Amino acid sequence: MKHLFLSVILLASSPVFAGDLEWNGTYRIEGVKLENANIDGQDKNTQYILHHLVLSPKIAAYDGLTIQGRFDIMNSGAYPNSQLGQFFGSGVGSTGSDSQTNNALSDHQAAEMIAVNQLYLTYAHEFGVLTVGRAPLQFGLGMSYNAGNGAFDHWFDNRDLVAYKFSTGNLTFTPAVGKVVENDIGFSDDIDDYMFTMMYENPETDLKLGVMYRSRYAGRHGNDVPGAPVFGDGTSVSPQGQSAFKGEYWNLFFSRYVGSDFKIGVEIASQKGKTGVTSTAGEVEIDSYGVAVEMDWAPKVADWNFGLKAGIATGDDANTPNTYEGFQFDRNYDVAFLLFNHPMGQYDVFRSAANQNTTPATILGLPASRADEATISNVMYFAPSVKYKWSDKFDTQLGLTYAQLNSDPIAGTSVDKAVGFEVDISLNYRPYDNVQWVNRVGIFSPGAAFEGGGQFKTDTVYGLETKAAITF
Repeated sequence: MKHLFLSVILLASSPVFAGDLEWNGTYRIEGVKLENANIDGQDKNTQYILHHLVLSPKIAAYDGLTIQGRFDIMNSGAYPNSQLGQFFGSGVGSTGSDSQTNNALSDHQAAEMIAVNQLYLTYAHEFGVLTVGRAPLQFGLGMSYNAGNGAFDHWFDNRDLVAYKFSTGNLTFTPAVGKVVENDIGFSDDIDDYMFTMMYENPETDLKLGVMYRSRYAGRHGNDVPGAPVFGDGTSVSPQGQSAFKGEYWNLFFSRYVGSDFKIGVEIASQKGKTGVTSTAGEVEIDSYGVAVEMDWAPKVADWNFGLKAGIATGDDANTPNTYEGFQFDRNYDVAFLLFNHPMGQYDVFRSAANQNTTPATILGLPASRADEATISNVMYFAPSVKYKWSDKFDTQLGLTYAQLNSDPIAGTSVDKAVGFEVDISLNYRPYDNVQWVNRVGIFSPGAAFEGGGQFKTDTVYGLETKAAITF
């Protein structure tokens, strides 16, 4: 026993195991209640409580060599590969006749697994930084690439990649190769990303300029892009018969401070390519773009802050089955509590099914109860806000959001373009720098776009949210 104890001490002190270990993370809990989410006046409600824990270890193995990871605990079975969190009420199942396998008789909850969503190595030296592994993706305002680092973000972008970041003064260049899917290692059925990012950051003038290019290729045997209702029309071919997917994506980013109180940020994105899906009008091509503008005026000597989010996302026109014009923002990019966040209505008004976990069987008849899986698409939006700071711990925010559709979402039907108007009021409490509690009320008055050319009734939607997060 004495020799075993000495061996453990020697191994622990050996240079092989040298290194510093740091932990950080976030725990959050949220409660949401929506009334009349279907916008049909039938008072069908959506309500749930969820919680989630993120643990991010960082191991400084040697000088310049770091290993980082991310472990997600209490995950959603309904929304896999996300950080939405576990809904309260994870039952043991309904497959047996005893308390271990039957929900009605159980005296405990179902155990949850840990998900590893990041694990990568970085090596920093005098010439640059090498990154290898499953790493987060973030660029600009986060309208296309969003790592989900916010305390209440429910989604994230990551990639298995090899990247090298060159630095010269304020300018950086980062070429990267990402492996999206490795199927049969001896067969041409993989999906690959080729990326290049250039950033200019000047801390003296608070100026940031950036461009990111990504090319994705999926061969015919690896292309699993869906047909209708996401791409094409009802005669789209099955995945086994389609061609290769080829996509090109550009993002341009600019931000800077004007004086010490006013900040402006702009991001422009373009998507072009071929889906490999064939419709009655030919192969479906992608041709879309989006623009996001953010402005913040926060006088340092005042208790009032003013903000504005505005932008446009082209929409998929249902009358052009051989072209997909729908640009979709990242689901973490929110401008309102209800709009473009929680799915509402009785059909896919924004034609954003490609970016939702619960894809509808048709453009009509959406599932009634879903979490916040919607996104900005097929709209022009304008969302000003004002915040008043009552004290160092309390502030109140009022947000207004108005939007108009860009394209008709139902083939052969002329739909009114008025999306509607939303008012959000929140009370925020921050007792410590790493603790926050947000309470928010949202009221959405739907426009005629939700009537689907007169097919559906509409009524006001009400939402209530309370959520808290602890970061460490």
